[in-house]
Amino acid sequence: MSLLFTWPNLVTLTRVAGAPAFVLCCHRAAAVGTPAERWSAALLFAVIVGSDVLDGWLARRLRCSSVFGRFLDHGADIFFILFALGWFAAWGWVTWWLPAAIAWAFGLYAFDSWWRSGELGRQRRLLGSRLGHVGGILNYAAVGGVMAGPALGLSLLPRPLGQAALVAVMGVAFVSGLERLFLLWLGRSLQGLSQKT
Repeated sequence: MSLLFTWPNLVTLTRVAGAPAFVLCCHRAAAVGTPAERWSAALLFAVIVGSDVLDGWLARRLRCSSVFGRFLDHGADIFFILFALGWFAAWGWVTWWLPAAIAWAFGLYAFDSWWRSGELGRQRRLLGSRLGHVGGILNYAAVGGVMAGPALGLSLLPRPLGQAALVAVMGVAFVSGLERLFLLWLGRSLQGLSQKT
């Protein structure tokens, strides 16, 4: 069977396929505001978040975890998050700084993983971190929090607290990117020291 066509990977791909439908549902819910439109946006968001939990569990349960599946999982996450937040920013629901900070952190995560895992001829893989994991959870929370007001008509937090929460998400993304730059620099420094000895 192809690496792509495993049950966990098919679940992962629901995030990619569901991103445009989610954005469309959010737009219609904000424009029309009927309960059916709002429920469809909320339900689709729940399905997408659930797919992120389910794919990893399925991969472990079916013993078909793979480096490819991990790449696909993280790629689907960032695609969904940046697609949704990019449209939200275009509509004025959130500042462009939020998707930009998340793209910065993910780009450095991907480059750092590619660079450091490929040293000494090893197979390239993603190198996780606790801060990156927390950032990933916060990114999904940011999508849900931003869409809740205009699309669902919910006020989850008072405006100043909501804005502070989004600034915190941007801050975590920025610091996560700095962590990756430091790890790259440290890896290069240690590699230089080992070559001198």
